[in-house]
Amino acid sequence: MKISPDLEFSSDVQVRMQSILRGVLLISEVACIAFQSLAADATNVESQVAGDLAGHLQPFGFQRPASYPIDEISDAFSLSPVEFYSNYVVTRRPVVFRGAAKHFKAYKDWTKAALAANYGKLELRIEPRKDGASGRAVGELGMGRDTMENFVKTLETSDNYVVSELPVPMYGDVELLPCMSCGRLRTMVSEINLWMSGGGTRSRLHRDAFNAINCQLNGTKDWIMVPPNQTDNVYFKASSDWELGGLSPVNTDSIDLKKYPRIRNVPWGITTVEGGDCIFIPGGHYHQVRSYGFTNIAVSVLFSRLEMPHAFGFDEAECDGWTPEFVPLSAVPEILWQYPGHGMMTMGNADGSTLTAILFTETKGKPLKKSQFLSGEDNMLDMPDKKTARKAWAILDTDNDGVMTRSDALNVSRDGWRLLSRIAEPFIVYSNSYDYEYAILEHDMLRTILRRALRSHKQMDEGTFVKVYTDVGGGSEYFGKRLFRALDTEQRGRVTATVLQNGRLETALEPYLVTEEDDGGNHFADGDGEDDHVGEMEAADLLRRVLGQDQTDIEEDGSLTDSERDVALDAYQERASNVNTLLGLDDDDDNDDDGGDEGDEEEDDEENINAVYRSHLEKIRAESEEVDAAPYVQEELVEVTPQDRALNSIKGINLLCVCVRACV
Repeated sequence: MKISPDLEFSSDVQVRMQSILRGVLLISEVACIAFQSLAADATNVESQVAGDLAGHLQPFGFQRPASYPIDEISDAFSLSPVEFYSNYVVTRRPVVFRGAAKHFKAYKDWTKAALAANYGKLELRIEPRKDGASGRAVGELGMGRDTMENFVKTLETSDNYVVSELPVPMYGDVELLPCMSCGRLRTMVSEINLWMSGGGTRSRLHRDAFNAINCQLNGTKDWIMVPPNQTDNVYFKASSDWELGGLSPVNTDSIDLKKYPRIRNVPWGITTVEGGDCIFIPGGHYHQVRSYGFTNIAVSVLFSRLEMPHAFGFDEAECDGWTPEFVPLSAVPEILWQYPGHGMMTMGNADGSTLTAILFTETKGKPLKKSQFLSGEDNMLDMPDKKTARKAWAILDTDNDGVMTRSDALNVSRDGWRLLSRIAEPFIVYSNSYDYEYAILEHDMLRTILRRALRSHKQMDEGTFVKVYTDVGGGSEYFGKRLFRALDTEQRGRVTATVLQNGRLETALEPYLVTEEDDGGNHFADGDGEDDHVGEMEAADLLRRVLGQDQTDIEEDGSLTDSERDVALDAYQERASNVNTLLGLDDDDDNDDDGGDEGDEEEDDEENINAVYRSHLEKIRAESEEVDAAPYVQEELVEVTPQDRALNSIKGINLLCVCVRACV
């Protein structure tokens, strides 16, 4: 096609255009060289970013080398109480006492056979192993409770392990170390705990409220220690200024550095404690524990936080003339919380020194007036009402002069502190009681299962009833038999569908109506001996019960993701709508008349139970989001760093440069 003369360029214009194009090409070449150099630097930046994620999704400790020293003492007789308090308790430094527990009678005598023979009928608190199939600790006496005899018999095959108060009859076999044999280190022992497992257990990263000396009697433990000033870096968030114990939400088996980037800044140390060794763990010191060996046994002596501001402190004069000696626990009657081996335990109860520290911190160390203690809608110990608060004041004001001083606090008797602790914290820790199973099993689901089973079978003997209760309801044989006896009031050896008409089933199931809204709430243990309110971790527990999942497979903070919530709801719906299948019954059996009008009222059991659990899980999720989301909002932004932005910009400009060169 011929170009119109009007559109033809003159030779001068063409020359000028060619010069401009050559200039653009030259500038483009220079720019490309510069940008390629920047891209090379960006690659180095990218490598550096990757280096910052060293240890990502690896166990805790892979993110940086150990740098936190842990002292060791080879002769337990060489450390005096004054030195122990000054060098370790006040400074909150851990220390290992090599071979100290070899002086204990327990170290020599606590074989499985001897424990069963000498202490077999004593009762222990148990928890499920994190890798256990059922996610529930079921012992001879129901959920959360076993006898010593049964536990040691099943030690190597069970999914359970013991985290219990040490029964008083076993006190003579365990001793206080010489560094605790006088003064308030001896008289302010709060609690003695027993740990037993078949090995292979592990805790989460946590801190404990009390100071503790943990003595290994058999087996091996690795203790990973983190200084107490690393609260922000381990993402621990207390619900109050006086939440002295608690968990880090970080999954220490697989650290997500994108979600928890500050973990790589945490200094840590590790020490291995063998049978016969003891270790001092300062209160508030973060730690993780991993146990090994087919039989792993340890005893932990918990004592008061004497070092806290405004606490009782330590009077060196009380140890004048100190003679180094091991003291059997049976010779220390001052131990605040003691468990006789049967009945209610008192794990986790407060002590006088801690409560005193709380009160005098509020007054900045000044004497506390009665009007101050009782003032405000929430009194100083958050007691439920003024009447209860006045009872507490009567215990604290030992000279009845209307003012509480440090001298008053020191004069409160141990019985007084026990009573005050119960007044200040009146709730029931269900895992300490025989009623743990009532708090764990869902009343409405159990009711649905038993109703449908009774309609179909018409009558059940004890064996069939207990099988339904355990295999379908998820309960223990011990509680299944108790429930059967409550229904079989005429002792005929069978339960019939008539219990649906006379209200006997409803009455027998009333104890299972326990909810977290009840006084003290529904508690369960996290695997570390720390009792946490069910609101924090119940979502994980629900999923574990229904799906058989390991708790570590669920969000570390206990909340439900959308997908996990959907899976849980689907599982509950399937369980509620297919009870017949779980019972091994024919669908037609469920349509049989039970002889009354009760069945008509229960036609919508499945829909009702679905609604109950949908509401329940939605509530848990809402609470989890409200409590747990806030600390991590800022950290979510860390995933896109300035280096990431620079890297992406340079790569984009480099690509544009290549395109310009191709066009020119």
